[in-house]
Amino acid sequence: MSNNNQNLSAKGVSLTPSQWERCDRLTERYGKKSRNLFIREAVDFYCVWLEKEHMERFLLPSLESVMDSKIKDSEGRIRNVEFKMATQIAELTLLLAEYLNYSDEDLDRLRADAIRHLKETNGSFRF
Repeated sequence: MSNNNQNLSAKGVSLTPSQWERCDRLTERYGKKSRNLFIREAVDFYCVWLEKEHMERFLLPSLESVMDSKIKDSEGRIRNVEFKMATQIAELTLLLAEYLNYSDEDLDRLRADAIRHLKETNGSFRF
């Protein structure tokens, strides 16, 4: 949207009286220097709006690709954190089982109780 008056060329534009009135009213409302400037900016805006469909065809696959890679990156990080947490919990469980002399049967029973409790509460804990 260049306002360089040196590159302008005059050609006739035909508008209805109500369109001219509307241009004049909006030119004043938005503080444009002239009706011509308002019309040039309106034409530029409309052209960009018409071309947006072309941009959407290009941008949407690009954005989809970026979002897909971000999601995969996040999934990888979550997997790593879950693995580390599971490792720590397994170490703690083995340490407690060894310290408290739990048998394999006792651990299986505790595991079944924990699974049942989690299914009943849907993983939500209330303290």
